[in-house]
Order: sequence, then structure tokens, then C-alpha cells
Amino acid sequence: MDDVVKGLVPHILSFVINELCRNGFLIAYERDLADLKGLVSADSITPDDFELLESVDDGIVKVLLKSVDKVIDCSKTYLMINNLDELEVLENEECNQEASNSYHIYILEWESKNYKDLLFNLNPVYFSISQLLYHTSCQLRLNTVDIPEEMYDEFLEHYAEVLHERLISEDKNVSLLYDLIIELNMDLCEIDRLTWERED
Repeated sequence: MDDVVKGLVPHILSFVINELCRNGFLIAYERDLADLKGLVSADSITPDDFELLESVDDGIVKVLLKSVDKVIDCSKTYLMINNLDELEVLENEECNQEASNSYHIYILEWESKNYKDLLFNLNPVYFSISQLLYHTSCQLRLNTVDIPEEMYDEFLEHYAEVLHERLISEDKNVSLLYDLIIELNMDLCEIDRLTWERED
């Protein structure tokens, strides 16, 4: 496998972790951590700040953190099965840049004015993450950073197949990302349930 393709995956997963945590902080700033709103940017969080997020008593934030744990587990498994050194991979600038290029194609900053907006925006956030993970799976399948244009639209055709486990890959790395898409969708369903319960 191409070293850059192999190495960009942990960067992608790291970006996903940051995106989930960022949304967790944005939600927490509206309630539990309201005192910190405006003082600490959700974009400037570090792993040291995760403990603060874990102290938040909000069901939605707890689900986001559950998603973070799933991504961390996926990353650890990926590093293990590919015999990669985490520090060495994450210090690779080329891998980081290629992962960043993919990340910025899919991950957008959704406008939100309040707590309710932030909750409803989690649907496009999770959907965008799934698109990013599928894009990465295509890079792994084809063993190339630059995938064909048609694959950008392919996700919409195959998303349901991935979720219903009808799209199977014998490549353990691709399969790992498919499994993560499924797991994150389960968390999104839980978020939707909690959101609608609050609407009642």
C-alpha cells in the first residue's frame, strides 16, 4: 500500500475526533459550560480539555463522546493491524496535508444561533463525517490519494448499503472504516431520539 495513503487515515480519524469534540463544546457552551463561552474557542481545544467535556451533564454531549471513543478505538485498531507507529505517522506532514485536503472538502461549519440549532446541525455533521470516511475508504481501495471524480457522488448510492452491511470489503482497512460509519450512524440515531424527546 502507498505510504501516504496508509498514513493519512490516522490523520483523518484525528480530525474526526476534533470535529466531534468541537461540536460537543459548542453544545456545552450553550448550557453547562456557558461561563466559558467566548473565553475558550471550541476550535482551540486540546486533548487536555476532553476531561472538561466529560464533566458535562448533557445526554447529547455524552453521545458525542461515545462517538469519540469509537473513533479512537478505530484508530488504535488501524495502527495495530498496519503495524504503524502513531507518533511517527502523526508527525508526517505529507500525510497530514493530504488528510487535511480531504477534510476540507466535506467538513463545513454549520451556522447555528442557539442550542436547538446545534442539535439539529449534528445530522449534517455526522453525515459529512460519513462522507469523509467513505472517501478515505475509496483511497484505501484504490491505493491512491487522488480518487476519480465519480467517486465523490458514489457515496450517496452506497451509503445505505454500508449501513445495512450489504457493501462488504475483504480489505480489513476498508472494512474497519465501513464499521465505523455504521457505529457513528447508530450514535446519530440516539442523538435524534434524544433531540425529539426534548421537543415533546
